Amino acid sequence: MPASAEQIEAFATIKWATALLRSSEWNIRSRFRDFHLDADPDLFCRETMSANNGLQQWVELYENPAPGSTLTARTVSLCKFGEGLMGFPTTCHGGAVMTMMDEALGWAMIVQETMGSRTDPADWAKRYNENSKSMLKERAPLEKALKGYLVTAHLEMKFLRPVHCPGVVGIEVKIVEDKGYKMKLRAIIKNGDGTPLVQADALWVRLGGGSRL
Repeated sequence: MPASAEQIEAFATIKWATALLRSSEWNIRSRFRDFHLDADPDLFCRETMSANNGLQQWVELYENPAPGSTLTARTVSLCKFGEGLMGFPTTCHGGAVMTMMDEALGWAMIVQETMGSRTDPADWAKRYNENSKSMLKERAPLEKALKGYLVTAHLEMKFLRPVHCPGVVGIEVKIVEDKGYKMKLRAIIKNGDGTPLVQADALWVRLGGGSRL
């Protein structure tokens, strides 16, 4: 799905991402996680982060796999936020920064998982719904509901420069290693000129072992 005029305008200051938003080699969507369980998952990112002039635009992109491959090389998340995410004056709160970073890493994981199984990333949450709804109703242990899924095992953050607030940033994520039972990723938050602001190195592991879903 191509970027809308509103999205292109919202992220016009992220100069290095402008070409991606206009490219047919990149898939673009507004962030959402299509969970339909008895609980209300994703409430924190979907509503709390956007409340009180917080996150105003949140767009996710992934690069089409290279010819002959089913896996993507990198993903990008673009975030525009207001003063609702401010901590220290003119600076985005560290917890908000880490949330955006964690979600960007999660998006890259979802894309890598679904591309490897030749399914659409949008179907990931639907598959989780099907696998987990009955277990959650039965109050089964969370580890059982998540068996076979990749979850965060380690996340190391390096704050290189302040993230200004209000602000517009891009988060580029690359897959460092994918062995099926574990995945290593690196994410970098960049400003409009491409200057690195925050770096995250993450390790995801598959609960209960097993192969890619």
